[in-house]
Formats: sequence, structure tokens, C-alpha cells
Amino acid sequence: MLIRPRVILLFLFGLALPHYASAVPVLSSDPRVDPTRFRVTTFATGLFFPSSMQQLSDGSILVATSVPTGGFYNSTGQLRRLVDANADGVADNAGTVVYSGLPGSLSSVRKAGNLTVVTSAQTGSITFLRDGATPASAMSLIGTIHFGFPTGPDPEHRTYALATRPTPGVPGSHDVFFNLGSENNFARSTRAVSLTGMLTASVIGDSIYKFTVNGDGSSVGGLERVASGLRNAAGIAFAANGDLYFEDNGIDTPGNRVESFSADELNKISSADIGGAVEDFGYSDRYVQYRTGNIIGTGGIDPLVAFTPLPNPANGVEAEGANEIAFAPANFSGGLNAGVFVGFHGQFNLGGAQNEENALAWADPSTGEYFNFFAPGQAGVGHLDGLLSTTDSLFAADISSTGSMFTNTATGVIYQITAVPEPAISMFLPTVLLLLRRRRID
Repeated sequence: MLIRPRVILLFLFGLALPHYASAVPVLSSDPRVDPTRFRVTTFATGLFFPSSMQQLSDGSILVATSVPTGGFYNSTGQLRRLVDANADGVADNAGTVVYSGLPGSLSSVRKAGNLTVVTSAQTGSITFLRDGATPASAMSLIGTIHFGFPTGPDPEHRTYALATRPTPGVPGSHDVFFNLGSENNFARSTRAVSLTGMLTASVIGDSIYKFTVNGDGSSVGGLERVASGLRNAAGIAFAANGDLYFEDNGIDTPGNRVESFSADELNKISSADIGGAVEDFGYSDRYVQYRTGNIIGTGGIDPLVAFTPLPNPANGVEAEGANEIAFAPANFSGGLNAGVFVGFHGQFNLGGAQNEENALAWADPSTGEYFNFFAPGQAGVGHLDGLLSTTDSLFAADISSTGSMFTNTATGVIYQITAVPEPAISMFLPTVLLLLRRRRID
């Protein structure tokens, strides 16, 4: 059989060519981003406000959604499982609902052993579910922690973020970390928030707390304040070494809430420092000024990264309203596997070119530098609020691709950014050279 050398080369190169779906966000032109090493696909569309995701034991994706009767803030929460059996970057179908009837405005979902923990931001609750026999099985309700916010002026922020880890030294148990945002835009909280249901206690805003849940969810206790001086740490994640990372939303300019007064931040508490003395991160006494990058005030721990406009804080490209964070997939190339991805909501109810702040950023905690992996203001993108990292992929959930948080239409989208291996030709190079020397194969 005669084989043409050109055909051989095209075939071998074709094995390594990434497939790009249409209508996906455009990758950054930063030199650290080699577009041939990433495949960007639309993993799922037609979702109701997808906000947070987890990978299940079989590789499927669990996504928190909120089915609206009057937008995101008047909705019923559902957990939906999506499967991509052929790993082409597109979910096989609309998936299956494994739990419904949750309080709406779901903002975070996390795993804790055989338990699933879910936060409902608007109503203020943390719900515990028991997993079914398989990832495809329905979950069952264990119980709920309810937040009793004080009457009077409505608080600026509620509770949004979750993170979990195995409890050190206690097999089967897990620590659950949650945030409680500031009741004010530019002043520390003074009013207590009550916890009832599975946990009875009183907590204060500007904080991250943790508690412990046992393996079957029957016991919750050990409430402890971990961090203070945080305006709204709406994204929390653990590094592989046990260090706790979290973002913090900057202060809005009084009288002009569209403009940031202080920069959003990325912060850290080392594993050895979790517990004991409460780390104070300075809000509202110390902050990074948004348009200068200057540190203003005294007291508190300075951030690892301050998200001021790029390249010039005075008039550069903006990224505001940090939400979930995720450590970069291990298989990402160009050194990008060592950073942290941060999703930015941007303008509250706008999308596309009108939302000039809704970037997906990559940050380097070791240097304080960051760049926009997806630039803000792209057509068809609203708010890339939810992030999930796996070994080879980053999933980014756009809670509303039109930007509207009050729509009753399923406009949510999930994108998958997958690492593409080194070109396959390198593996076959000896064979290619041999075939080029031979004109025929018997």
C-alpha cells in the first residue's frame, strides 16, 4: 500500500489539533497563553442561574442551579448532574436533577465525604444532603442551618461561600468553612446574626467561620471564627498543602456604587494558622486604593493580590466583583498550573460589552501579578461567577449570559477550558522519519 508522506504528517498532526467550539469566550493574548494548548467548549447551555460546581466520583459534574419565578433572588434551588461520557467538552444531554426544593439563590455547593453541602444566599441557609448509592442517585435531606439576619436596614451582604476539608485527626468528619459578609459598604458590622436549626449560635459579619460535621451529618458543632476584617469573602478554596485562600470584594465608592473605591483581593491563611488567634485582614481600616494601588490606613494583613485595573490603575481594564476562586488545573501549560483563577461578576445586571468588569482572571499569589485569561466585555458573556478545577480542565459557569439577574429564562452557560497535550507528532517522530525514508510499506 502506498502511503503519501504528506498524508502521514497531516494525520499525525491532526491527532493533536484542538477543537474549538463556536461562540465561546476568546482567550487572552498574554504570551503565557498558548491557544494551541487549550480547548474551549460550551459544556452546557439552557441552565437556570448555574452558580457553583463540584466533580463527582465518576467524573460527572454537579451544578447548583436556581429555577426562577421572579429571577435569581426569587427562585427554587436544584442540583443537576451533567455527564460528558465521550470527553468532547460538551455534556451529553440536559442532565438529571438529583435534588430539588432547596431555598433559592444557590451560591455554593461543596462535597464533604458522602455529604453535599449547599448555601442559599438570599434566604441565608446552609443545607446538608446525604448522597445516594451512586452519583446518579437522588440525594436526601439531612437538615439545615438557618441565618437570622437582623431587622431594620437590610445588610449589604449575606452568606455565599463554602469550603470543606477532612477534619485533622478526626477520621470521617469534615470542617465546613463559610463566609458572612459585612452588613455595611464601608464600615465594620455591629449587629449579630443568629444561627438556628442544626447549629445554634450567634455570629458577626466581615468574617469567615468554620464548624465540624461528622460523617453521617447527624452532629454539627465546634463553631469557630477563622478570619475577620473581610468585606465579603464570596470565594473560598483550600490549596493542596492545606492553606486557605479566599477573595474579598472591594468597597464601592459612596455615592457612586458602580465605581470601586478599593480593590478586590486574594488572601491566604496558612494551614498552621487556621484556628487559634483570628486573623484580621483590615476591612475597613486598611485597603488598597482602586485607582492608584496605594495601601491606605493601618492594621490588618495585606493581600497576596490586589485586582487594580490593568495595566494602569488610573484608566486600565477593570475586573470587579470577585466571586468563586479555583486553583489552576495541574495539566495547564505555560506555568499557568501554579496560579489561582478568579471569576468576576462585574456590573450587577449587565452583560456583553456593557459589562466591562466581568473578567476571568489568573493570579500568581507568589508575585502579586494577575492577567485576564478571558477579557471582560465579551459578547454573550454575563457573569463568570462559578469555577471548578479538575486535573485537566477549568469549568466556568456564567450565571446569566445576558447579564440579567431578574430573567425567568434559562440563560446560564458552563464553559470548559481543557488542557491540550503536547502535539502528538513528537511521540511519532521516529516512525515519521522512517516512513519518509521508505516509499512503500508492504
